[in-house]
Amino acid sequence: MSRTVADALADFFRVHSLDREGYRADRLVVHLGPITLPFPNPGLLPLHDLHHVALAAAGYTSAPNFWGEVEVSALELRSGPPTALITLLCVGALALGALLSPRRVLRSWRRYRGCTNLYRERDVSALLALPVEELLERMRLRGKEGARERERPRRATYRAALARGRRSRCPRRAA
Repeated sequence: MSRTVADALADFFRVHSLDREGYRADRLVVHLGPITLPFPNPGLLPLHDLHHVALAAAGYTSAPNFWGEVEVSALELRSGPPTALITLLCVGALALGALLSPRRVLRSWRRYRGCTNLYRERDVSALLALPVEELLERMRLRGKEGARERERPRRATYRAALARGRRSRCPRRAA
């Protein structure tokens, strides 16, 4: 029998010493080092946590720390955030991540092309009953191996064009 999303979420909470108190809070608190930023809670934290679970199941960084939030933000922003507040938070996380490691953020951004998020789902309990593999399929999220396979043909095609001596489509400036 395959593992359910509920089991994976329980493990996520246990491993990272989290609880569900934030789900009912009036404010969503974001910590940036010594700075604490309170925002109104849009009530979508359970689905955001399922994005962490899905990324962990696919083999990507998903801990509820800075880089885990950058990864989830790339997924959520690339697949269409549901509110202006979530858009703002995702853009902020990606901007800070890009300042520290632009290549890492760009890889994350490219990785989630064509993926969907769970914000359009209204029945969280139905999602929790799914096998983790079905959640990944629903989100069109591939594991690390699938992502690498998807990127290889593009690199191979580019290298083959270089080997044949083709020039870039962009005209070069005269010196």
